Amino acid sequence: MKNVKVILISVVLCAAVFANSRIAALGGDAGFWSGDKANIAIFPATINDHDFVELDAVGGDNGVDATILWGDATTWGFNFDGNDETTWMNIMWGNGDVGLSVQYMADKGNTETDGFAIGYGQNFEWGELGCGFASEDDETEYWANWRDDMDVWVFDSATASLMSTDDGDETTTMDLDFHMFTHLDAGGADVLFGLGVEYMTKSVGDNDVTSMTLPTATLAVEAGLTDWATLRAWATHTYDFSCTNDGVAGGCADDTNGPADNSTSYGFGLGFNWGQATLDMEIGEELFLDPVTTMSGYNATDNLATGSVTLSYSF
Repeated sequence: MKNVKVILISVVLCAAVFANSRIAALGGDAGFWSGDKANIAIFPATINDHDFVELDAVGGDNGVDATILWGDATTWGFNFDGNDETTWMNIMWGNGDVGLSVQYMADKGNTETDGFAIGYGQNFEWGELGCGFASEDDETEYWANWRDDMDVWVFDSATASLMSTDDGDETTTMDLDFHMFTHLDAGGADVLFGLGVEYMTKSVGDNDVTSMTLPTATLAVEAGLTDWATLRAWATHTYDFSCTNDGVAGGCADDTNGPADNSTSYGFGLGFNWGQATLDMEIGEELFLDPVTTMSGYNATDNLATGSVTLSYSF
């Protein structure tokens, strides 16, 4: 039986295009970047905003994700995931206002798997809404996302998300997140600053873990190097505000001795734009520490791209 998180990544979020390399190089949260195609995963109404063909996970170890989306009054889209052996159908549809994604899984191999997923999105006066449900064998998942303008303190926008999962085998989770953010015009660069709170609870049999990070801070920048090349960088800091864990493996460390899970992560990326065609990749810090060796290909251990590559053509 597949883990419910697999449903999240390859089913509910409407097509695997939506962990693209641009968003990965900006911190991984598409909700902060409303114009990116990755928003189709969390706000399906944005199906209506795009016409493109895209290959994601190029150069990865698990096959290529291929997606096509097009239309005028009505938009249609199809996704094919090279690492998904159970999906029979993955279709997207939009009518200019509403966006829907539907996926059906049917694996008739040694272990039969049956399931479906549906995502719905629409814009209202009170903001953008995206929500969905997935079921695969005994596993289920519910999710909902909201985004709107919010003029508070130094921020002008906000997002909120809720997710609940049940693996059908005594493990349930619930995640609730809220983030405020703003984009700063820095001339040739778009600078993002966001602050948020993230709450999580998980039950495994009779054991429970509950944690809160406050704040979760995100900094990201997308700077134009030329009219066809873009440099990206991001850093995220999470502060362990509270944690109670009575024995759930892999959960946060209990706060008996004070916060133990504070962390800062960061990353970089490059984007290339040739009109309607784009290429995006994550890169390592080796490019800045030893640029000549890395760019020339003489570094035997580190490639320029640290992950997979996304190729897109918009029309």
